[in-house]
Amino acid sequence: MLNVVIEKYYTPALKYVVKNRYFAFAVGLGMLIISLGIVAGGYVPFVFFPKGESDWIIAEVGYPLGTPYEVTEKTIEHLENQAFKLNDYFGKRLGNNGGLVINTFALVGMIPRRDWKPGETGGHCGEVWIELVPSEKRRDLSVNTVLNKWRGLTGEIPGVETLTFTTLEGGPGGNPIEIQLVGGADFKQLRQAADELKTEIQTYPGTFAVTDNFKPGKEERQVKIKEGAKSLGITMSDIARQLRQAFYGDEALRIQRGRDDLKVLVRYAEPDRRSISGIEDMRIRTIDGQEIPIEEVADITHGRSYSVIHRVDRKRVITVISNLDESIGNASKIVADLKKDFFPKLIGRYPGLEYDLEGQEKRTRESLGSLKKGYVLALMGIFLLLASQFRSYIQPVIIMMAIPFGLIGAIAGHLVMGLQITMISIFGIVALSGIVVNDSLILIDFINRASKNNEEIETAVIESGKVRFRPVLLTSITTIAGLLPLLLERSFQAQFLIPMAVSITFGLLVATVLTLLYVPSLYLIVRDVRNIFAKPVS
Repeated sequence: MLNVVIEKYYTPALKYVVKNRYFAFAVGLGMLIISLGIVAGGYVPFVFFPKGESDWIIAEVGYPLGTPYEVTEKTIEHLENQAFKLNDYFGKRLGNNGGLVINTFALVGMIPRRDWKPGETGGHCGEVWIELVPSEKRRDLSVNTVLNKWRGLTGEIPGVETLTFTTLEGGPGGNPIEIQLVGGADFKQLRQAADELKTEIQTYPGTFAVTDNFKPGKEERQVKIKEGAKSLGITMSDIARQLRQAFYGDEALRIQRGRDDLKVLVRYAEPDRRSISGIEDMRIRTIDGQEIPIEEVADITHGRSYSVIHRVDRKRVITVISNLDESIGNASKIVADLKKDFFPKLIGRYPGLEYDLEGQEKRTRESLGSLKKGYVLALMGIFLLLASQFRSYIQPVIIMMAIPFGLIGAIAGHLVMGLQITMISIFGIVALSGIVVNDSLILIDFINRASKNNEEIETAVIESGKVRFRPVLLTSITTIAGLLPLLLERSFQAQFLIPMAVSITFGLLVATVLTLLYVPSLYLIVRDVRNIFAKPVS
């Protein structure tokens, strides 16, 4: 069978490439340019880490600080009830009696820390987890479809500050969009800039749950002493101490009861202490024992304090976070567009404002930077090994020219499979580099042996291609066959490795075909250039 393929198909194609080697070189170069254009044009977008078909969905609720525990508990119960309605909506579609949702798990009063996201405690927050049937049993029902339906069933919840729906990720990543705004002394301007950024992010398709980490504190009465109070001998310390005595209490005496030492506190009656308006009815004692209404010596205003102030390098920051439906939008494109148009205008409106990209964008830069350094070192190692074996600096370059062919196949594979390029895909491309070199190495070595026997160079190339066609092809086929089970796997655990399998499988497939045709043409082009420079100048 292989002999028929070699004689009927491969040999005529190889002869054509040998005679039209410059055309073949241009075709190969053109395919590489087109592949890079497909990525640059966004037809195969890049994401740092893919969102696989998770079996868990999480809803997080956040009310303003000071919200009673009972309010949060009712909202969590509402979320759980709406989660079980998913069984009625998707049960017939799945064709099973058990429905879609297997279990729910709820927490009120805390949101635990997960990976890069800090935790939160207090009666104002809570979360609900729902466990779905395994992804391989959900047929064509994606987790994003279930998430969007749960969000729709939940509807608008009055008074809630944040309500986010996310899937439980199986690997590192961070928030798809996370931008840190760094401001100067004017914190009000920093908050206004964060609000403008959130409004701008919401205009991009696919973005949802756009929030920031600024949390206003509880409502409070802020007391500030008046200038005239100093003439009465009253200080801010006196006002603060008497406020504490009125509401918390001041120790009047201690009573010994058995082994216990009991403190007796004097303070306002409970009805007066439970109402914040009691502050405005207070009287402040002066040094000589007189009592003056607090409004005569202090200004009392309504406001909120800061529950927490985030700083980086001693500067106040607000971090804007957005989730993203990656089937609709792409985080890298959105961030690039913000950097190009929005941020220059925002900085112009707020002098002294700076921004820093966090989340997936930061991890992408870090990962690609370290990978680039390691990849360059690996290519240098491959070149040195080949140069020492062939005793040439040119032939290792010819052999390594097969590496870009793997990139062509990897990009085409992601396009065909409808996948995004991820960091796992790039790991597969790096691994592919060493595999495709083997095919070129076998072919070039045999051409060198044939040319040493004083055969004509074009004949040596054709005969070498025919002889080495079988081992080159079988080497690639066995590697591809070994990866096919992973490529066809549909379980949740395998979703993150499939892009790597696509890179290696399709990259090796295309690289094998092009290596058998393109490398011989490149070998002959290098020989032509050598002959030109070897001719004596007349």
